[in-house]
Amino acid sequence: MFSLGKCWWCELLPSACEGCACSILRNAREGQRFLILLKGTAEFLALGPGQSPQPTEFSFVRFKEGTCCAIFTFSQPPAAAPVPAEREFIIDCRSIAALSPLATPC
Repeated sequence: MFSLGKCWWCELLPSACEGCACSILRNAREGQRFLILLKGTAEFLALGPGQSPQPTEFSFVRFKEGTCCAIFTFSQPPAAAPVPAEREFIIDCRSIAALSPLATPC
């Protein structure tokens, strides 16, 4: 007789979220800051207005194992307002070639 519980072969399948970046993000702490290098690029990701050459500093929020989604926030200086706007950035960890950890402010 067999059980209708968890399948025995599920544990033999590789995790969908494999790779260096996924492993790092799986163990990252909330608030940890990174620069992100996407696969196929040579420069760290810059999301500023006009695609400024200054890399964007991302703060880690969480990692969703089932979808391989890594969720970050970043501050984007607005063109007209005096206060920077905080934005959310969601990316599949398998699209990240490199992560550069930044020092956490004390």
